[in-house]
Amino acid sequence: MKIKTIIGVLTVIFALTCVPAFGGKLIQTDVISTEKMKIVWGYCPYGMLETSVMKEKKFYKKYLPNVDVDWFFGLWSVHLINNWIAGKLEIAYLGNMPAVMLQSKMGNTKWVGVAVYPHGDVGAIFVPKGSKIKDVKELDGATVATGVGSSHHRILEEVARQEGIKFNIVSQNPEVAVGNLEAGKLQAFCYWPPYIELCKSNKIGKILAPGHVKKYEPYVNAIWPLLVSENFANKHPDIVKGLVKADNDLHNFMVRHPDEAAKIVFKELEEKIPLKSLKASLARYQYSNELTDEHIEVMQRDIDFLYEKKFLKKHFKAADWADNSFYK
Repeated sequence: MKIKTIIGVLTVIFALTCVPAFGGKLIQTDVISTEKMKIVWGYCPYGMLETSVMKEKKFYKKYLPNVDVDWFFGLWSVHLINNWIAGKLEIAYLGNMPAVMLQSKMGNTKWVGVAVYPHGDVGAIFVPKGSKIKDVKELDGATVATGVGSSHHRILEEVARQEGIKFNIVSQNPEVAVGNLEAGKLQAFCYWPPYIELCKSNKIGKILAPGHVKKYEPYVNAIWPLLVSENFANKHPDIVKGLVKADNDLHNFMVRHPDEAAKIVFKELEEKIPLKSLKASLARYQYSNELTDEHIEVMQRDIDFLYEKKFLKKHFKAADWADNSFYK
């Protein structure tokens, strides 16, 4: 009787997965692919804080149970693109500008996901603590540090354009710029999280009100993409679809569980950045669970900017690069 009961239960379960549910759709598991493989996935937790949480939580396992990931650490996106060019990577979370430069050089990547969609809250301008400057207009002609070729380089130029002023922009790593600002060797700088909150909490410099650049939207917006190689996407489309769905699950987790997420990032960064700063930085992040025409328009501004500044040898269209089919 027991064996017959078990067989009966299994029969019912099988039947339920093969007939329409009350809404008329087939009941399905979350599994997209059972293909067994190991992938190398590039991430840069200092530049894209939330990627640490994907590494820890493994949201992709829900959709791709037989996929294992070797996480390739990059201090910054540039380290990831150098290894991509060397043939060591085919999947990576990247900053917007490095991703654009990689596609311009290689011409064989696909932009398949919107990892982070920073709006004007992701940038801020600091001046030395004793500075009498209270408004960005007073920085006309000032020496301002950022990463030349970065999204914040474009942000600064957009701020200057809209304000009718001009900056003398110099390229410095954020760690160097923080020390220079504190020593009074810079008139201002503009960087990204977690440096915004780190400088605020350590009282390094003075943040110019209102502490963000929302005033200049949408022209200061940026996309931090999930990239895969065309070769990988063509051979393993279901794997890519699973990764995109997993990234959306990551977004939802970051919003719903900010304390746990901040603790994971804190541990990944070897507790080098205060937990309070990380939590505040992550609160600035914004996400999108789709890839739309709006995102393509935003990315096109980055492409145009880098081409005009001669960082790109080949111009291209963001619409030809983006592939939103993996969201469907």
